Amino acid sequence: MMTAQPQTGSYSNAASLRGEDYDAIFALPYPFADHPSFPEGILKRALEDAGFSVGILETPFWQRSESFKVLGRPKLFFAVISGPVDSVVLNYTSSRKRRREDLYQLNGDTFFPGYPPSISYKIRPDRAVIVFAQRIREAWGDVPIIIGGIESSLRLFAHYDFQQDAIRRSILLDSRADLLVSGPGEKQLAAVARLLKAGAPIRELTVQGTARVCKATELLGDAIALSSYEEIKSNPARLLEAHSTMLRARDLGRTLIQSYGDRIVVSTPPEHYSTEDLDYIYGLPYARTHIIPGNISPALRMNLFSVTSHRGCAGGCSFCALNLQEGRRIISRSLESVASEVESLIYHPEWKGYISDIGGPSADMYGAGCTGGTCLRSSCLSPSRCPQFNLQGSYLGLLRECRKIKGVKKIFLGSGIRYDLLLQDPELLEEIMVYHCGGFLRIAPEHTEDHILRLMGKPPFKTLEGFVRLFRSIRKGMKRKVELAPYLMVGHPGESERDVQEMKRKLISLSLSTKDVQVFTPTPGTLSTAMYLSGLDLSGRSISVEKKLKALSTRRRMILST
Repeated sequence: MMTAQPQTGSYSNAASLRGEDYDAIFALPYPFADHPSFPEGILKRALEDAGFSVGILETPFWQRSESFKVLGRPKLFFAVISGPVDSVVLNYTSSRKRRREDLYQLNGDTFFPGYPPSISYKIRPDRAVIVFAQRIREAWGDVPIIIGGIESSLRLFAHYDFQQDAIRRSILLDSRADLLVSGPGEKQLAAVARLLKAGAPIRELTVQGTARVCKATELLGDAIALSSYEEIKSNPARLLEAHSTMLRARDLGRTLIQSYGDRIVVSTPPEHYSTEDLDYIYGLPYARTHIIPGNISPALRMNLFSVTSHRGCAGGCSFCALNLQEGRRIISRSLESVASEVESLIYHPEWKGYISDIGGPSADMYGAGCTGGTCLRSSCLSPSRCPQFNLQGSYLGLLRECRKIKGVKKIFLGSGIRYDLLLQDPELLEEIMVYHCGGFLRIAPEHTEDHILRLMGKPPFKTLEGFVRLFRSIRKGMKRKVELAPYLMVGHPGESERDVQEMKRKLISLSLSTKDVQVFTPTPGTLSTAMYLSGLDLSGRSISVEKKLKALSTRRRMILST
């Protein structure tokens, strides 16, 4: 016999508010975290600071639309937030096996308590954005629904879904949402809330950094058209073409459109953020806890004392989802803003003096900037570093200032670091080794074979060789032992079994071993996924693609035995 329906989490800072009094209600498939490393925390604080009330509907029993009625109907909109990771990527391994834990849930639990451990009772359903939006529509009819976060950004246009092995159409169409906020959305969401409060119809809004569905007959000026959903579905090579067009349009600041029969999805250019914007956003008050005090999810525990120093990554790795979510332009907070956040940590009841991270997508890119104008390169660092990309040594200064703050015992680096950049900055590398890592320094060469590295958008193997030499020369003068922990990938499009054998040989020649070897997982919206599906590189040349899970597992074991 089934137990009673789980209690839906529904909360607000203003306990006296009734459901109809909320301007916006956030629906999310995991416990809300009032923390600046989590999208829901930032978005709620930004809306409240703009004068809007926000209700929280966390972990609703999504099998029943009534679960989305407990807070009533918001005055302005529902916002569906699926979290920092795409739900399908989070729910499945690279071998399409269902994961049995979800680190964003309390205790890492995956299923509703008292129910069978099956896909039907996962707290976070597959394609969570679509499921939640559809249930809200069932419950409330024509209520305005806004979707956002990385799951929405990656699935904005026609995309390949690895778990279903199929081309899916835009998440806007499948979710029946009214508006999609792409990329970081604090400014966009506040702008939309103001327009809706003023009486503007949500289906007619044109806000930078958003997307909506229009009739194919509407005039859209100088928008750039992607291959249609129907064209991509019949010819996978068109997905590769569409991805290249998307990146070019983003850098040019142009609107993108994609046809689906008699409808089109229209995506306006990304919203621009500045240092002042980030200083304001991260300067808002965050409690760094869940709404109900007590138990903390593993994900919040890992990030409890982490600090975001910047957004964006100039690397442009082909397999990385951050290209579409944050872009390659680095937006850094001021040193004063970061230091102020570090100083505030000492007032947290669980503070013990240790910071798990100060960084961003790639920590040592803090303070980086481009001295040029419009640039159509997909990466500032590959195939070689652009001479206009300037690091300025800002990250070293940031770490030194934060180490001086009273109460800080140690700052670790949880973010990734670019070893190709550290190769040019031995002073920063030495300070990281001495002050900011434990027994291991983690780097992500991903592979050793140059033709694979080019497809990945990563630096050539000789860069890794040079870094290993520099690392070991610095280590000779250290009193404690620090080892390199390389992160590697097998199965990326273009790789053959012989390439893996060569990778093993080269790792042995460098005396490197690793426990971190991932099988390439096609992620919606990435260039590598388009190559995986089409079997082509960007120049249209055929490349080898291994899709058999057994063969990929064998390649992984080969590297793990190094």
